[in-house]
Amino acid sequence: MLISAKLKPIALATSLVLTLAACSEDTTSTQGPNFGGGTSEPGNGGGTTFDEKALVANLVDNVITPTFTSFNQQASANKQSIESYCAVEKAAMAGDVTEQQRLAALASAQTSWRDTTALWQHAELMQMGPLLENEGELRNLIYSWPAKSLCGVDQDTVYFEDGVINQNASRPYDIKQRTATRRGLVSLEHLLFTEQLNHSCSVANDALATWNNRSDSERRIARCEFAVEVASDLVDNSQVLLDKWNGDNGYAMTLKNAGEVGSSFDSVHGAVNVISDALFYLTEELKDQKLALPLGYESNSCGLEACPQDVESPIAAQSLANIKANLAAFEKLFTGNGVMQDNTTGFDDFLVEEEGTDVKDAMLTGLEQSNAALDAINGSLQQALIDEKDKVETSHAKVKDVTDQLKHDFINKLALELPKSSAGDND
Repeated sequence: MLISAKLKPIALATSLVLTLAACSEDTTSTQGPNFGGGTSEPGNGGGTTFDEKALVANLVDNVITPTFTSFNQQASANKQSIESYCAVEKAAMAGDVTEQQRLAALASAQTSWRDTTALWQHAELMQMGPLLENEGELRNLIYSWPAKSLCGVDQDTVYFEDGVINQNASRPYDIKQRTATRRGLVSLEHLLFTEQLNHSCSVANDALATWNNRSDSERRIARCEFAVEVASDLVDNSQVLLDKWNGDNGYAMTLKNAGEVGSSFDSVHGAVNVISDALFYLTEELKDQKLALPLGYESNSCGLEACPQDVESPIAAQSLANIKANLAAFEKLFTGNGVMQDNTTGFDDFLVEEEGTDVKDAMLTGLEQSNAALDAINGSLQQALIDEKDKVETSHAKVKDVTDQLKHDFINKLALELPKSSAGDND
C-alpha cells in the first residue's frame, strides 16, 4: 500500500464560499480585491506586496534543507549503532559479554532509532517534490506508515539470512527489490523493539518453518543482522532524498527559482502553495489518523471505540513523541524559525502583511494548547486511550482548532489553494 501524493485543487477564498463549505465540496478560490492592496512584488504572481520569494528561500534554506540533512546524518549514525549492537549480540552468544552488556547495547540501538524517527517526523511535515514523486515512493521506502507488515519483516529476516527468497535459489535476496513495508523505520521498529521472538505470520512458509524452534540467541542475531541491512538501505534512501533536493537541478532550487524564466512555476505564489500543502499533514495524518482513528472517531480495528493497537507506533510506544515532533515541524514552517535565527520569515509574517494577525495569533495559540494537552498525558498514547481517554480527546480537539484555521482563514487570507485531500473535509 503506497500513500498517494497530495494533489492541489482550487481552494476556498471568499467568506461566501466559506459559508457554503460546511455543506458542499466546492473549493473555488480567488484572490480578494483587498489581497495585498492591489500591488505586488515582482515575480509573486500578483496580488500582494509581501516578499514571497524571501519566504520560500528562508523556509527552504533555514528549515527544510537542514531537516533533510540532519536526517541523513542521523540515519548514518543509526546504522553504526545497530552494527555495534549486533556485534554485542554475537559476542553474547559466544559467552564473551554479560546479559547486562547485551541489554545496554540493545537500549543504545533503540535510542538511536528513536532519534532517527524523531527527525523523520519533522520531515513528514515537509513532503513535497521528491517525497511526492511516484505516489510517495521514496517517502514510503523511508517510512511506510500507516502501511506495515510484521509478517513480511519476519519473512525477509530469514530470506536475508538465507540469501534467497523462500529457499528458492533462483531468487537471490536484494532489499532494493523488496516492498516498502519490509524496509525503513517501520521495519526497524519491529526488529529492535519486539520482545516476542516467534514470527508474526499466521501461517509459516518454508523459510519460516523452523524459526520458532530456534534458540533465542540465533533469532536475535538474525533479526539484528537484517536490521543492519535495513538501516543501510535507510541511509541510501536518505541520500537519494538529499541528491534530489540539493544541487543546481534539485527541487530546493526549483522552489527558490519559482516565477523566473524557465521555471516550472508560473509564479512564486505557486511555490508558496507547494509548501503550504505540506502543512496539511496536520489535518489528514496527525488529526485524523494519529488521533481520531485510535480514539474511535473513525472506523478502526476495534470498530468505533478507542483502540490502543491502532496508534502509530504501538511497539516502541513512540506515538506521542511522533505527534509532538510533527507539531514542532509545523511551527517551524509556519514561523520560519530554523537554524539561522537572524532570518525568520514565515507564514506568520505573510499573514500579518495580509491583515491576518488574528489568524496568526489563533494558530500559534492552538499549537501551544495542543502541546500542553499532549504534555498532560501520562505515559504512552496506548495507555492513555485506556486510562485517560479524555486527555487524548482534548489533544485531538486542540489540534483541530489549528487545522480549522489552516483550512479556512489561513488559506483565504493568503489566497492559497487547498489540497484535494482536504477538500470537503468539514470535520
